[in-house]
This record gives sequence, C-alpha cells and structure tokens, in this order.
Amino acid sequence: MEFFESLEFFGSYKIILLFLGLAILGATYLPRLLAAYPVSMPMVILILGIFASWLPLNIDPDFIFSKPRLLERVTEIAVIIALMEAGLKIDRLFDWKSWRIPLRLISITMLLTIVLIGLTGWWLLGLLPATALLLGAVVAPTDPVLASAIQVAGPNKGAKDEESGKEENEPNRDEDEVRFSLTSEAGLNDGLAFPFTYLAIFIAGSGFSQELVWSWFATHVIYKIGIALVIGYFGGRLAGKYLLSLSVYSDHSKAISGLASLALTFILYGVTELLAGYGFIAVFVGALSWRMYDPSHLQHSQFHGFIDKIQRILTGCLILIFGIIIGMGFLANVTKEEIITSFIIVFLVRPLSGILGLLGSDIPKKDRWAISFLGLRGIGSLYYFYYAINIQDFEGQNSVLTILMLIILFSIIIHGILGPLIMKYIDSTKGQESGYQ
Repeated sequence: MEFFESLEFFGSYKIILLFLGLAILGATYLPRLLAAYPVSMPMVILILGIFASWLPLNIDPDFIFSKPRLLERVTEIAVIIALMEAGLKIDRLFDWKSWRIPLRLISITMLLTIVLIGLTGWWLLGLLPATALLLGAVVAPTDPVLASAIQVAGPNKGAKDEESGKEENEPNRDEDEVRFSLTSEAGLNDGLAFPFTYLAIFIAGSGFSQELVWSWFATHVIYKIGIALVIGYFGGRLAGKYLLSLSVYSDHSKAISGLASLALTFILYGVTELLAGYGFIAVFVGALSWRMYDPSHLQHSQFHGFIDKIQRILTGCLILIFGIIIGMGFLANVTKEEIITSFIIVFLVRPLSGILGLLGSDIPKKDRWAISFLGLRGIGSLYYFYYAINIQDFEGQNSVLTILMLIILFSIIIHGILGPLIMKYIDSTKGQESGYQ
C-alpha cells in the first residue's frame, strides 16, 4: 500500500502514463537506432523528462527528500536486475589472468576513488568525516544501469543465432577489454561499495574507534562478502544444472523460460539478505556462475534477453523521473562548491584513480584511458545514499544528494556524448595492438 499511497505526488496520472510509455519505447528501440551517433538513450529520455516537467504535472520535486524509503526500494530493484543482466551477458570464463583488469578496478581504483572523493568533500565542502566517507562510498561504484551502451553486447557471440540460424560474427566485441572491464567492474563494485557505506553509517552513529573497525571488518567485509560469494556461486550452478536441462520448443515456452532469470534474481537476493550477506554480490556472482554453466548453450540468450527487457523498462522510467526532477528546478539552489566538487569527481578523480589502478597492466594505453574515463555513475549511487540515510542521519546529507544528482546529470550527458565516440575509436583500432589475451 505504501507504494500506491506514494503515487499521490504524481499530480496528473494520465500525462505520467503517456511519458512513461514514451520512455519505455525509447529504452527499447533507441539503443540500436542511436548506435552510430554520439547520443545515448539516457540522454534522449532525460530530455523527454525535462520536457515533461514543463507540463502541469503538479509533482512536488521535494519527494526526493521526503520519500527515502520508497526511493530506496525502487532503486534497489533497478540495481539488482541490472546486475543480473550484466552477469548473464559476460562470455569470459573466470580466471585471475583474464579478469586481471576488473580485479584491479574493484580493488585499487575503487579504494582510491573513495579516498579521493572523501578528501574532496571534506576539503571543498567542509563535510564531516563520516559524511565525506559516505560521499566517497556511494559515488565510487560504477553504474550497471546506465552503462549498457558501453558494455558487452550479450551472450553467445560467435554461436548461431537461434532465430535466424546465422552466425553472429561481430568481431571480438565480447572480448574487447574495454567493454568487458566496464561490464564486470559495474557488476562487482556495486556490491563491494557496501562495506564502506556501512563504515560511514557506524562512524556517524558512534564515532571512530579501533573496536568499531575490527567489528566492521569481520562482519561487513569477511562474513557478508563471503556468504554472498558462496550463495551466488552455488545458486548459479544449481540454476544452470536444472534450468538449462529443460527443453523449450515453441516461441511461447522460450519467452516464458526467460522469467527464470527474474526469478533467480529475487531468489538469490532474498536468500542472501536473509542470511545477512550482500545481495548485490550474490546476484552478480550467481549470474556469472549460471552463465558459465554450459556456456555454449543457446538458452542463455533467452534468459539474458528477458532480463534485459525488464532492465530497459526500469532504466527508461527512472531516467524519465530524473529528468522531470531536474526540469522542475531541483538544482536551482546548487552552490558553486557543489558544482566544482562534481566536476572534480567526474573529470579528475575517476580518471586519475583508473589510470593509477591500471599502471603496469599489459593492455594498450588507449584502452586504459577509455576504461578510466568511462566510469558512469547513476542509480546505484542513489540506492546507497537512500539506504544509508534511512539508517542514520548525516550532517550535510542534502548536499551529498545534490552532488549525486549533478554527477548523474554530467555522466548521462558527457559519457553519453563521448562514450560512443570513444568506443568507435577503440573498435576502429582493434587488432592493431596486442595484449588482450
């Protein structure tokens, strides 16, 4: 009932339905139509949302402050579905060598990002240490929701397409180090930012102490990550063993079978959270484990295709709402310091952290720069923020939310324009340099 009661902030229900329909239509068809242009689907839907804000919707933009529980749940569902979608489309089997770049990104780069963002917030905005750490923790993870245009395309590239019977020979797209690294990073660090969010919550609530750090490390790093990895791995293997053995013959049965990916998303997340683990990690690891079970099985395309459709629907709707909020003047009172902080995070902190994290790696320099720059921020950051403030009040938390909104806006526009151009350049030079395998 809370969800339906919360819809009262939508003044004109029918206009909202109209624009939601347009957003879903755009999320469905625009990625393919815009593939050759330096324009992304999120950019177009953002503009649609801004246009919708000029209509008499009677929406109170302050609901972004007054409905934290609702917004936490909505963004939570969007992220876990995006994590399942990201995991199911990765074709690369796990080993330390082939996953060396994303492992660097989730360890060195993410930790550097948290530290540098926290220091920036403390220095420029005068945030308290706990609030500065919260800013670093919620902004650090790259976003699997908005980044699909610069990620790997999907499972079974190089295998026969089930419907056309033709070989899919998109040259090395799924083995491209940039796309693979951005996809796997977005999947992994969306869960690994949780311990630092919890650390910020604990420091804000009870202050910093050695006992707090040891308790935090044992519970929120060792146990929660460990239980998530175990449930994700074995849950994915179990799903692969039984779901891939079921025969599907008709188009209807193939479509229905795709529901299994949505079901597994909620099952893995629910079980892991009930056991006090990190559900985000379990969902992504479960998707990888499921994907790696008989990886050449063409049914993987059905499972990925269904969850991809759900993810597109949620993405379109959330970006539309984001555009409406921006168009209604949410950022009208933004301060100069908040704008500068946001620019530093997008254009300096992430690229610098990425380059430092990839120092000494054997991939081409242009790929390092591309991976370092294309660190999109988005819905996942909003989820972490709402999760934290629903547990603990932070002094200056409204400023953190303003910065998050600015960063998402910058990321949609700047990465939306430059991302396709960068990937086009990477594709054009593919094969000219070695170092991928």
